[in-house]
Amino acid sequence: MKRIVFSPLSLLLFMSCTSITAATDKAASFSFTEIKNQSSTSLIDCVFIKSTDGTKLAYYPYIARNPIASLVFVHGGGAYSGAGYQYLAASLAGKYNVNVYLIDIRGHGNSEGPRGDSPSARQVYSDIEVIVKQVEKENLKLPVFLGGHSSGAGLVLNYTSHVQDESISGYFFLSPFWGYKSKTDRANSISFSDVKVPLFVLNGMSFGLLFGHSKAVFFNYPKEVLQSQPLLIPSITVNLSLALTPNNPVDQFRKINKPFGLFIGADDELLDSGKVMAYAGLPVLDIVRKSTYQVVENENHLSILMVADRLIGEAIFRRQ
Repeated sequence: MKRIVFSPLSLLLFMSCTSITAATDKAASFSFTEIKNQSSTSLIDCVFIKSTDGTKLAYYPYIARNPIASLVFVHGGGAYSGAGYQYLAASLAGKYNVNVYLIDIRGHGNSEGPRGDSPSARQVYSDIEVIVKQVEKENLKLPVFLGGHSSGAGLVLNYTSHVQDESISGYFFLSPFWGYKSKTDRANSISFSDVKVPLFVLNGMSFGLLFGHSKAVFFNYPKEVLQSQPLLIPSITVNLSLALTPNNPVDQFRKINKPFGLFIGADDELLDSGKVMAYAGLPVLDIVRKSTYQVVENENHLSILMVADRLIGEAIFRRQ
């Protein structure tokens, strides 16, 4: 078998030849109307908690009057809790008696840390675990669920693989973006992000020692969206991207050992709903039978946030 050896010069040439186009010059890959229309539902004040490395993480507790469960929910990469997720949280708490704790991932929103970066992928999982444990402490008699939207759903799937947290009662995956290895991309869709692939290659070849803090994923947010939502970030690093992107999504989803909710809009601009739904049959039969999965008609990648309160709320209610 021939071995391919990269010289420093060839690697530099490879990287220069695969440079990306600036995100603001690219067409938007999906509708941002839903984010723009959320000004009527304001984000509540955040609470800070220190992670294992001392970084202050922001989360937003939406507390129901007579709660039946708690949900810790993670936004997508580059976004933050105020980019449409506040509507989901307020509605779940108000209509379905579910306490909701929105999280700003480190380096996002009001959480501390260099914008779009993390010391490692593992640190992001530890961040989630710290908040989950705090929620469990505050709600001793309530089941706790963990959910995420878009690449936040990727972070949740990674969490199931890297953190042995038996206290979680189930998971929710909303418009789950699990990366190219998931093979769930919609045919002929416009990519929402541009990726500097060589940085990931070099990071892997160096066993994570090189380029972990390099900006590697650039989001195609339109200029007007970035101006109206100043807490959105235009890029994330290799380390943070690895935290959000499952390495083997098929195998990871097959090993899920708690009931799950899997929801995607029929009109999702990024993902093929049929390919995403195929994942629902991967876990053992007992888990599949206890789970809820649905293609939601007339909803897209972001608009599904406007109906997710019903999808998640009814799923939690049926498990009581």
